[in-house]
Amino acid sequence: MRPTWAEIRLDRIANNYKATKQLVGDSIQVMAVIKANGYGHGAREIATYLEQQNLAPDWFGVALAEEGIQLREAGAKSPILCLGGFWQEDQALECIKYNLVPTIYRFDMLESLSKAAKANNCQWKFHLKIDTGMSRLGILPSELSDFLNHLKNYPELILDGVMTHLASADELEKSDFTQKQIKTYKDCLNQIREFGLKPSFQHISNSAGTCSWPQAHGNLVRAGGLLYGFTDTLAPNFAITVAPALSLHTRIILLKRVPSGTSLGYCNSFFTKRESLIATLPIGYDDGLRRNYSNIGKVLIRGQIAPIVGRVSMDLTLIDVTDVEGAKLGDEVILIGEDGDNSMSAEKMAAMTGTISYELTCGLSGRVPRIYLTE
Repeated sequence: MRPTWAEIRLDRIANNYKATKQLVGDSIQVMAVIKANGYGHGAREIATYLEQQNLAPDWFGVALAEEGIQLREAGAKSPILCLGGFWQEDQALECIKYNLVPTIYRFDMLESLSKAAKANNCQWKFHLKIDTGMSRLGILPSELSDFLNHLKNYPELILDGVMTHLASADELEKSDFTQKQIKTYKDCLNQIREFGLKPSFQHISNSAGTCSWPQAHGNLVRAGGLLYGFTDTLAPNFAITVAPALSLHTRIILLKRVPSGTSLGYCNSFFTKRESLIATLPIGYDDGLRRNYSNIGKVLIRGQIAPIVGRVSMDLTLIDVTDVEGAKLGDEVILIGEDGDNSMSAEKMAAMTGTISYELTCGLSGRVPRIYLTE
């Protein structure tokens, strides 16, 4: 195999889930959000491991019905919420076939789900998403009364959950906005109850809300970044200890000593300032190592830090190992992870280019093999 791979610590994901459960307490359920292939970590492998460890999550959260179907086909038994709902009537039928709970955020989705329920001679539950300020999916609070009246036309549908999404829970300087979202949500929830409906689940909090806004916990929280040990999207006062589950590795496939003034990589973006030992790595932007790490990224080798030099290309990347004593062909290079006393977390990598850890791991391509470890 090409010597580039990612290692996933499933035991750490399980421990992170347990830590989240401990944080919110026994009265609040925790959804393990494993959309986007478990943020690049492997959704099916995570779901299988958690359920085999007698740690079946209260819920799994996915974005797409397709993702939920994949989990069911892999044997997942826990409840699954499709956070992105469904796209068309055929997918509403698939939700029922595969026992998926859809999120509804448009009036017309009720009709599609109703037809699917009638075709299966059953009632079906859904969660209603309300837009309290994120301005993505969700009905507006001003539309809620009309929605509830419209719902009366579909007795086969059960509003079993009410949700929204916090836009800035990790930014304490924007607490007024978060408080406004929470109040708007609670006002809408009261309106739903006054209408005579009793949804089983009330959920607002993503990972940031789970850690920093206990008044927004409802009775279900959605753990995404927390599950994978990411903390860069949490407010500075988060009170939980989680560990990163993913590390990214490659090996030196060529060593070359070049004179001062040598151009490295595309577009002459880097020239050596001394005689240098340059290592070629079999990893590039098609693997998920972003091109904008060119000339600013760092890696770990033999417990030391080495810089990325020249442009990151599609399949290959260069690093300067002049100061790494003993560097040799075949040496392991860590792009995300720990090596001796040094570490390069996904958060550190992300900060170099103004993004977040989620984007890095979600961006790891399918040609990077995942190796799953349990201890």
